[in-house]
Amino acid sequence: MKKIILIILIIIPFSLNANENAKEKKVAKYVMENIQRDYVNCYSFYKVAAQSFKDAGKDKNIIDSLENSADVSLKYNYDLGEIMGLNPEVMSQMTKDKVNKFVELAKKDFSSLAKEYGIMCKSLVENPEQRTNFWEAKGNKKFK
Repeated sequence: MKKIILIILIIIPFSLNANENAKEKKVAKYVMENIQRDYVNCYSFYKVAAQSFKDAGKDKNIIDSLENSADVSLKYNYDLGEIMGLNPEVMSQMTKDKVNKFVELAKKDFSSLAKEYGIMCKSLVENPEQRTNFWEAKGNKKFK
């Protein structure tokens, strides 16, 4: 009987640890997928916003800032995609599709597009840790 209790006491922590590791892996994957998607969205938003501001004859400094943020978003999009094992051609097509979708949204209602993505994208580019924490909290709730 003591042997059985000893075996149970040894096995249970390893089982719990294995379950915890599985949860951590799921959460990590969830965070990476969502952050990568955020970067695709933000790249698309910044490219469309920069072009809209160019077309409207806005200040070059604003346009340069938007284009710089687009470049940062694109770099991190590809960096994360590479870590996740995504094919560069697939990432390129995903990005093109998203830009085209955002162009259509901007034509209909740029204000709504800016409202939905402006602050989130600014936060993502300036403080990616905050957005990572956001997705991690959501992942921990999802994978209890």
